[in-house]
Formats: sequence, C-alpha cells, structure tokens
Amino acid sequence: MIKSEPMNITTPVCQFQFAWLVEPDTKFDPAGIWQVECLIDPEKSQEIEEQLTAYLERWKTQLKSANPQKKYKLAPMQWEYTEVDGKPFFKIKSKLKTTVTYSDGTVRKNRPPALFKSDGVPMSEEEKEAVNKCGPGTTGQVNLRCKGWENPSFGVGVTIQPEAAIIHNHVEYTKTAQAYGFETEEATIEEEKPKAKAGFETVGADEF
Repeated sequence: MIKSEPMNITTPVCQFQFAWLVEPDTKFDPAGIWQVECLIDPEKSQEIEEQLTAYLERWKTQLKSANPQKKYKLAPMQWEYTEVDGKPFFKIKSKLKTTVTYSDGTVRKNRPPALFKSDGVPMSEEEKEAVNKCGPGTTGQVNLRCKGWENPSFGVGVTIQPEAAIIHNHVEYTKTAQAYGFETEEATIEEEKPKAKAGFETVGADEF
C-alpha cells in the first residue's frame, strides 16, 4: 500500500467558518468531528495555495510512478477560491474525527486540536469553553495536517485536519432568525443542493 508523507502548514490570519474546535460536531457523525473552514483573503493566499497544490502534485506523481498504467481520478479538493456573503476568499476545509476505527475493530481516540490565546499561551479548559461557539467575524490561524489518500471508489485526494489553532479575535456565535425557523421579508426559498457525504463520495472529472 502506497503511503504519502504528511505535511503541516499554517494559514495566515483568516476568518473561521463552521468552527467546532472544542466541542465536536455530531450532526453527521455520532462520534463527533472537530472541524473549521478557513476563509483567507485572496491577497494573502498565494503561498498556502502553492503549498497545497505542490503537495497534491507530489502525491499524484508518487502514485503514478508506482503504477504507471493505472488511471486515477481526482476527488473534490478541500480548497478553492469562492465567495462567502459576496466577498472573495480562498477557502480551506479541515476535519478531524474524534475516533479512528481499524479493520480489526479496535478504536483509537484522536487528540483534539490544541488551542492558543492571541498571545500564544495555551488555553485552559475554562478558556476553551469560552470560545466553544465561534461566530462570523472570529479570526485566527490554523495549523493543518495534510495527507494524501487514494481509494478505488472515491478517487485521489488530500485529507486536511486541524492540528492547532490560535484565536486572535473571538466572536460569540448567535443564531439568526432563520436558524430558529422564522421567515423574514427578505427570505427566499432555494432548492437545497445535494451534499457530498464524508469520505468524498463524489468524484471529479479530472483524470491523470
């Protein structure tokens, strides 16, 4: 089995979205998942984009060198240029399951992301609870662990996990009126698009 060498990178100061860095998210996985989406100013994203792209290219080359005749498909990447609320960002998605189950049935617990205050001092348990819910406007940096993977059904991709985060400015999460189910005058009904399940079950068109 071909294995990739992991790579750790650190984002520039960015905005946090869908951050679950203290209490894991159990909506789609009962065991829980720590996660955060990093929204990076496009003007500050060039270096980290190049690091991610180069890492993927090295992983593709490693796979192709080991099996020159094999055709591979790329799974959707976990980074992209996109817009959030009308503003351009370079977005990186990161997820870390709280547990790993091996083929023999044994279960290993993963270490939660390490959290630091803006001065670089590790957060106490009480301080972690204070930043449990991160709302829009929360800023910080995230250290990400990247590792290439290949699956016959899903394709080839890069797993990105949050190893540690420093929070420079914490904004408490508050539910919007829509989150409570209220209809507002500006509300419009949009058809919900199907989402890919954990594991990258949709496969991109790119081949190599």
